[in-house]
Amino acid sequence: MSLNKDIAALFDPNFDEPEPPVVPPGALPPSWAAAMRNAAPTAPTAEPAPQHLAWSQVPEASMPPVEPLRTPTASPAATEPPVVDDPAGPRRGRKRGKTSEAEFDRQRTAAKKQAKRDRKAIRLALTGVEGNITRTRSTSTAWFVQPPGPWNMRPVGRQRQYIRSEALVLANLAESGVTTLHRRVVRTPWPVRQWAQQHDAWAEPIDDVPGALSWADYLHGHQHAMLWDNPTLKGRYWGIDLPPRSRLGQALDAIAQVLGNVLDWPLLGRLARLVRRWAADAFINERDTMAEHLATIERHLAGQGVRARPATPGQMDYLLRRSATLGLPLDADGVLAGGGDWEASDIPALEDLAQVALTPGDGYTTVSGLVDGRDYTGYAIVLTVGRMAPLPIPERMLPWQVIGDPSGEPIEWSERIRVHSKGETLRKMRRLTSKIEAQFDHYTVEHDESPPQELAEQHTRAQHVISDIEEDHSGLSVRTEGYYRLLVVGASPEEAKNKVAMLREMYAPHISLEQEHGQYQLLREFMPGERLANYAHCRRMNVEALSAGMAAVGDRLGDRTGVVLGQTASIAPRPVIWDLFAAHSKKDKSGLTPVVAVPGSGKTFLAGVTVYQAVRAGAYGVVLDPSGPLKKLAQLPEFRGIAEVHALTGRSSRPGSLNPYRVIVDPRRTDPEYDPASPDYLDDLDPAAAAAAQYEADMRAAAAERISVAVSVLKMMLTPARLEHEWTETVLQTAANKVGGERHHNLREVLDAIAVIGGEDENVDLRTCARSVHQDLVMMADLAEARVLFPEEGTRGEVDDVDSSIRLTVLTMPGLQLPPEHTDPSQWTPQQRMAGPLMHMAAWLANRLVYELPRHVRKVLFLDENKYLEQTGAGRTLNQRISRDSRKWYVRALVCSQLPDDFLGVDGSDDKSALSYEVIIGDLGGNAHAIEGGLKLLNLPLGEGYEDLLANLGSGGEDTLDEDTDTSDFDQARRFVIKMADDIELVRSDWTHFTHLAHVFDALNSRATRSAFGGAA
Repeated sequence: MSLNKDIAALFDPNFDEPEPPVVPPGALPPSWAAAMRNAAPTAPTAEPAPQHLAWSQVPEASMPPVEPLRTPTASPAATEPPVVDDPAGPRRGRKRGKTSEAEFDRQRTAAKKQAKRDRKAIRLALTGVEGNITRTRSTSTAWFVQPPGPWNMRPVGRQRQYIRSEALVLANLAESGVTTLHRRVVRTPWPVRQWAQQHDAWAEPIDDVPGALSWADYLHGHQHAMLWDNPTLKGRYWGIDLPPRSRLGQALDAIAQVLGNVLDWPLLGRLARLVRRWAADAFINERDTMAEHLATIERHLAGQGVRARPATPGQMDYLLRRSATLGLPLDADGVLAGGGDWEASDIPALEDLAQVALTPGDGYTTVSGLVDGRDYTGYAIVLTVGRMAPLPIPERMLPWQVIGDPSGEPIEWSERIRVHSKGETLRKMRRLTSKIEAQFDHYTVEHDESPPQELAEQHTRAQHVISDIEEDHSGLSVRTEGYYRLLVVGASPEEAKNKVAMLREMYAPHISLEQEHGQYQLLREFMPGERLANYAHCRRMNVEALSAGMAAVGDRLGDRTGVVLGQTASIAPRPVIWDLFAAHSKKDKSGLTPVVAVPGSGKTFLAGVTVYQAVRAGAYGVVLDPSGPLKKLAQLPEFRGIAEVHALTGRSSRPGSLNPYRVIVDPRRTDPEYDPASPDYLDDLDPAAAAAAQYEADMRAAAAERISVAVSVLKMMLTPARLEHEWTETVLQTAANKVGGERHHNLREVLDAIAVIGGEDENVDLRTCARSVHQDLVMMADLAEARVLFPEEGTRGEVDDVDSSIRLTVLTMPGLQLPPEHTDPSQWTPQQRMAGPLMHMAAWLANRLVYELPRHVRKVLFLDENKYLEQTGAGRTLNQRISRDSRKWYVRALVCSQLPDDFLGVDGSDDKSALSYEVIIGDLGGNAHAIEGGLKLLNLPLGEGYEDLLANLGSGGEDTLDEDTDTSDFDQARRFVIKMADDIELVRSDWTHFTHLAHVFDALNSRATRSAFGGAA
C-alpha cells in the first residue's frame, strides 16, 4: 500500500492519489540518519554541503544555539586546523587531510552534548517506530485507525447496536489478554484542495467569458469559502499496549542509548554500533514472537464494531507530528515524508516542532511553532472528564464524547484505559463489599450509631456490579477504568478560557469537565509512549458505558466531488458536496430528488444555486420557474450566449408553443434501444424485426400519450360541476380519439370534434353535454393565457428543436395567476383555472428539452410547483417518467413541492418514495401531517423524536412582528434535512463566505430587504 503524502487525505476513504515524485522542503524526514547518508558528499571536502532538511526550515527561536568551539591557532597564516592531542596517543603516518574531518567530528560531538543538555527537560519517552508499533524502553504499542462512522438520523435501535458492537470489541480484546490501551482522536483538515482537483477533473466547464467569473476564480473562491469555517475530518487511533518487553531487550536499549555518544569513536564506536544492532534485532525478535497475539488483536479491531486497520506509515507520521504540535493550527497543505520507520535519532525532530512553555498559575500551556511557513502561538488547555451522571444514550443524548463537537471546535481526545477481566473485577468488588460491611459494623456494632446512607448505596452498587458480571455471558459487563482528556486551543488565553466555559456549559449537568493543575504534563500525555500525568478523576465504567462515547462518529453526507449545498449542522460542521450524477453511474438509481418545503423556506434559492453550479460544470440545465426569479440566471455574464429565457405567458409568448401534440415527441429510430445489436434483442430469433416492432409499439404509445395529455389539459379547464357530469369524460375522450394522436394535430381540432358531437351524435344526453363542454372550452380558449395552448387558425403550433449550444433554458410564466391555497376549486376564476394546464404543459416542455438531448450528457431539470402536476393522471405519469427514466437519460430532476403528499400519493398509490434516492426536506411550517409525510420520504421511523427536528427547521429564531424581540432573522441560513442514500443529515445552506458568487445571489434574491447570503425565496 503506497504512502499517502497529503495530510488532508489521511482519513479520506475516497482519496486515491499517487504520491509525488519529490518531497518538498519542510517535510519531516523519517530518519535523520538516512537523510544525512543520502545527502552526504561522495568525496571529503573542506566544508560540508548544505543540508536542506526539516530543521533548516524551523525558525531560529525554536532551535537551541550551538556554541562554536574555540581553539587556539598557531599563526594567522595557518591553513590547516590546529593539531590536538590524540587521546589514543601519537600515531605515525597521520595524514594532514584528515584534520578537517576530526575538527568537524569534534564540533558535532559538542553540538550533541549541547543539544542533550537543552533537550533534557523535553525528552520524549519514544525510542522508535517500527511499522504501526511505537516503542519506549519498556513498552510497545500497536496502533490501528478507525474510520469515521455515522450516527445522526439513525434509528435508536441501530445506534444502540453501534454502541454494543464497539463494546464487544473491547470485551474481546480483554479476553485476548489486552489490559491497557491508549486511544487518540485527531483532526485533519477537510480535503478542500482535493475537492478542487477532483471537481475540475469531474467537470466539463463551460468556456470562460471575458469580464465574467472565470472557472479558475470560481474554484479558488469555493476553496476559500470552505476553508473559512475550518472544516475537519476525524481520525481515531486505537493504541493497544503489547505485553512488556523482555529484560534483555530493555537492557540492550539502555546500553545502546548510553553508547550513542561514542558512535564515532574508533573502537568503542564499533561496539556501540554492534549493540544498537543487537537492540534492534531483539525488538524485531520480540515482535515476531507476538505475531499471533497481534493477529488476534487485528482480527478483533477489524470487526463490525470498529472496522479499524493497522495504521499506515503516513498515519503514524501524522499521529506523532500532530501529538507533538498540539496547540498549533492544522496544516492544510502539510506533506508527510518517509516510510514510517523512526529511529531513536529521529525522535528529536518531534521535540523541535514546537516550543512549549508553562507559567505557573496561568492554567494553560503556550505552544509556538512554524506551520506552513508562518509562526503561530496557541494557548492549550487540557480538560479531564470528571464525575458523570447516568447518561440516556442514545435515547435523549448525543454520545458523550461528541457533545462538544457541534461547537465547531476541532476537539482532540486522549484516552488511557485499563480493561479488567471478570475475575479481577469480581475480586475487587468483593473486597470493596467486605470493606463496606466492615464499616457498617463499625457504626452499628461498635458505636451503636446509624451508618451514613452512602454506605448502603455503595454496597448496593457493588452488589449490582457483581450480579451483572456473574450473570452476563455476552462480555458487556467487563469493567474499565480510565482517564479521558480533551484539548481546547485558543489564539489567546481569553479565547481558550471562553471555549472552556462554552464546553463546560454544553456538557453540564450530566458531565463535569475539570481543569487540573499540571497542564504541561497533561498535554504531554497526548503523545504516544508518554506516562500518565496524574491519577485524579479516574472514571470506572463497563465497556458499554465507555463505548457510548462514540468518539469516532461524525456527520457523513455527500461525496468528495460535485457541487456545494452547504455544511452539516448536527455534530461537526463540514462541507456537503453532492455529485449530482453519482446515483446514475455508480448506484443505478433514479435521479428524482424531491425538494419539499413551504414558501419562503429557501428551496428555490437552493435549487437555483445548484443549477448554477451544475451548468458551470458543463451540465445542461432546464428550469421551469412559474414565478420567474430564476430567469435572472440566464442573464449572468458567465452564461452569455449559452442561456435563454422562454416566456410561456404574456405578450412575448408564442401561440401554440405548449401544444401537447407538438410538445410530446416521437421516439427516434436512431436511439440505442432500437438497435438490433442491443443486448435486449440477443434472445430474439430476428433481432431486426424485434427492434422494429419495439419502435412501432413506442410510436403507438406516444400517440396514446398525446391523446391522454390533451384530454387532461381540457379537463383542467372545466369547472368541478362540469367535470362531475356523467357524460363529460365520454365527450372529451371521444373527440380526442377522433382527432388521433399524430404530431400534426392541435387542441382546436379537438374543440371542433366536440362541436361535431354536439350537433350530430344520436345520443341526446351526450349531444347536450358536448354543447355545454364546447361552450365552456371555447370561452377558456379565448383567454389571453390560453394562446400558448391553442394555436391560431391555420397553424399547428410549431415547437423549435432543441439547440445543443444552449446550456441553460429557463421557462417562465409571467402573470400566471396561481389558485390561492385552501380555496374551493369552484371559486377559482377562469384565469386561475388556466394555471393547471399551463403548468402541466410547461413541465412536459421542460421534459422534452431534456429528453431530446443526447443520453450521455449530464442534465439538470428543475420543476417548481409540482402540486399542479400531481392533480391529474397525466401529470402523475410525467412524474413517474422523470423518476424512472432519469437514470437512463442522465438527468438530475429537482422537483419542488410544498407537501410530501405530492410524492407519496394521498391515497397510498403512486408512491415514489422508493424511487427517491436523494431527498431534500426544508421547513414544513410545523404541520403534523406534512412532517409525517416528510419522515416517510426520508425513510425515518415515526415516534423517535425526528418530528421535533422537522418542526424546527425554520430560521432558528422566534417570529414576531415586535421589532424589539423579533429573532426570526437570527440565523438567516436556511436549514434542510438532506438524504443521500442511507446518509441523512441536518444541513445549513450558508453562503456567507462565498463572496465570489455575490452576483449570483443578487440574481436569485426575490426579497430586496434581505441578504441573499442567507438564502432568500
